[in-house]
Amino acid sequence: MSGFAAGQAMAFVRNAMLGHMLAKGDFGVAAILTLLLQLLDALTDLGVDRLIVQAPDGDHPRFVATGHTALVVRGVLIAAILVMASPAIASFFAVPEAAPAILAIGLVPLIKGFQHLDARRAQRHLDNRPFVLIEIVPQAVALALTWLVVHAVPDFHAVVWLSLAQAVATLVISHAVAEWRYALAVDPAILRRLFDFGWPIWLSAIPLIAVYQGDRILVGRFIGIEELASYSAAFLVAMVPGLIAAKAGQSLMLPLFASARHDQTMLTRRFMAMTEATTVLAACYLVTAMLTGGLILQIAFGPSYSGLGPVMAWLAAMWSMRMLQAVPGMVLLSAGETKPLLVAGLIRAAAIIPAAFVAVWGWGIEAVAAMGFVGELASLGYVARVLDRHVPGLSALFVQRTALLIPAAGVAGAGLLATPATAVAPRAVALVLTVTVVVAAAGALMPLARARMRGLMRA
Repeated sequence: MSGFAAGQAMAFVRNAMLGHMLAKGDFGVAAILTLLLQLLDALTDLGVDRLIVQAPDGDHPRFVATGHTALVVRGVLIAAILVMASPAIASFFAVPEAAPAILAIGLVPLIKGFQHLDARRAQRHLDNRPFVLIEIVPQAVALALTWLVVHAVPDFHAVVWLSLAQAVATLVISHAVAEWRYALAVDPAILRRLFDFGWPIWLSAIPLIAVYQGDRILVGRFIGIEELASYSAAFLVAMVPGLIAAKAGQSLMLPLFASARHDQTMLTRRFMAMTEATTVLAACYLVTAMLTGGLILQIAFGPSYSGLGPVMAWLAAMWSMRMLQAVPGMVLLSAGETKPLLVAGLIRAAAIIPAAFVAVWGWGIEAVAAMGFVGELASLGYVARVLDRHVPGLSALFVQRTALLIPAAGVAGAGLLATPATAVAPRAVALVLTVTVVVAAAGALMPLARARMRGLMRA
């Protein structure tokens, strides 16, 4: 958790520096470049790295080598798409001057396609050190270069150079921390298993793209590049805790649940512990973003990004639902059940339809963010319900514990109404009071949390 937090903190600082140093229009184009990488990365994800963690024979050298081959093919495919489609993409967003940058950024997935997967093998044994180094070191390299690169290239092209530097660092570190030699292999049987495991993940990513990238595409196409810059800045602030929780969840929860999948009692206890911890984190994150998110955004990205508190609140609500879904999602993934994640993604994607309407009708980026929350809530409800097919009773436990977010959001909302948007001290007081309510409610609703609190008080 600390490693992922450090990596995301460095990414956030780098983006904040870009927000301050680049013109808002350039930052909007930079957001398009980042959006394209994320979009194509998700569109080609077959879960190779996760299968190495989940599969009983994921420790076998030929298994990892076949995974390397799949990654190389994926990197070449993404690079080819960006090279061929760069003029059309630039024309779609009405930024023809960005076409060469879109073409050049295709080198990023090509480089990352040759990274070593040995860090995922180490995760099978709960050794996250190699994987965390792969997360932290490239972020540190990109952050260290940001000031120099922006001064040398003071427009959106700076993002291309920083992305390439980060990709090279990722490649180098992944090989440096590996215990096994890098190898490529083509094993038809393993490739078939990879496809069987990965196609639901791949298909489920398509509807999620419709929201996590689709909302920004709608904003950039129908509302404007500068509004895209505002929405992207708010999205970057809101997503950091959610992304940390998702990555930590995969690294910690997946092996824990996978090792207990044949022991229902142990699985239930681990599920309760992970649900309670994630719910408390999500509640604290949500109230912090609701009460202080607008102020944090303005401080981080500058005065051009003021007045975005409502957008931050909706995006934080959306990401808190995503954080909660990590727990049941990892239970299903640990059992090899990936099809429910596809259905959940389709439910989530349905929110892009009302989001498109509000964007076209000019209701603003707040309404677009609100539609994302509605879709995420519906998706979470479906995943929670499916849990009972795997282990009866888990859905009820999940709902009971995640109910904590209701009083947390209510108290935070009252604090919003009672304090001015720019009043730092009153908002800080409201935040402290709300967090106190969250902790008290956790003690009342969560048996394991209550036991831990009693243990801390006795100590």
